[in-house]
Amino acid sequence: MMDTDKIEALERRIAVLEERLTHQTQTLDEMSEQLHLAEQARETLNRNQKALLERVQEVEDTGPQGAPSLQDEKPPHY
Repeated sequence: MMDTDKIEALERRIAVLEERLTHQTQTLDEMSEQLHLAEQARETLNRNQKALLERVQEVEDTGPQGAPSLQDEKPPHY
């Protein structure tokens, strides 16, 4: 009987470990998906920032002749 109790205890421990592994695998998959989505969002933001910076440069380059550069102008609250 002692061996039967040990086997049952081991089977319970294995079942608990399998359940934990299943939950950890699911959590890891969810985290991986969230990381992928965050990376996509970061890439989109980087592309948008680059486009905006290029647009600002275009505006500065095509400004009226003799007008001070936008970089040289002080903000209105000065």
